[in-house]
Amino acid sequence: MNIHTPAPELSGKAMQMSIHYYVLVLSDRNARLYEGFREKLIDIQNAKFPYAFPSQAESAAGMVRTEPQVQEDMLKTDKRFEHYFNQDPLQLVLVGEEQNLTAFAAFKNRQKIIMGTIEGDYDATSPHDLGKIVWPLIKETIAGKNRNALRELAAASKANQVVSGIEAVEYAVTTEPCATLFVEENYQVKGDIISGSHSLVLAEHVKLWDIIDDVIDLVIEKVLKMGGSVIFLNNGTLAKHDRIALIVQNREN
Repeated sequence: MNIHTPAPELSGKAMQMSIHYYVLVLSDRNARLYEGFREKLIDIQNAKFPYAFPSQAESAAGMVRTEPQVQEDMLKTDKRFEHYFNQDPLQLVLVGEEQNLTAFAAFKNRQKIIMGTIEGDYDATSPHDLGKIVWPLIKETIAGKNRNALRELAAASKANQVVSGIEAVEYAVTTEPCATLFVEENYQVKGDIISGSHSLVLAEHVKLWDIIDDVIDLVIEKVLKMGGSVIFLNNGTLAKHDRIALIVQNREN
């Protein structure tokens, strides 16, 4: 497996895209599209994907696809991908055969959104397993953003612009302009949000069938929808902040 990650050039917007992204798997037979959030992938299956390449009949008969055939396959794949990208313009990870990766990455309209490529045949890989393969690349891509994360957090703390702990963060996400959310990578919290209020009830206080799988994911989604950024840090990094912290904008001292 060969992995290529471009040098990170991440603005706040790019950071938003990096934890919510697309994965396009380009085998020598077809193209499959996934929507990813952290390490979780959803297989998009409809009229546009999976897409069987027009040249697959020749390749199945033992004939090697020519370069023009590969380019035509990738062009038609890109047109199908464009339908989703126009609705939700997220960054993209390419996975698949080298000739397909090279041809697709050559499209100038896609070069800025490609986070990295993973070479190999993953056509039969499950979404769960593929997510585990892709997620390290995503983390590597956002590593550049994390270098100054703690410095930024410390400065904001001195300016009284940080709230810490899941209860305080969840409330602030709903009530205040958000800048940046810092969360430890494997931090998960089960619980429920009371409808129509800003109250978070943790798992030990709610009925099992009312529990949201992961409140952290819900908080992340809220921050991104409000135009904020999300930075994942190593476990133990945010011990003083109860594993999660939020920088809020224009907070009075």
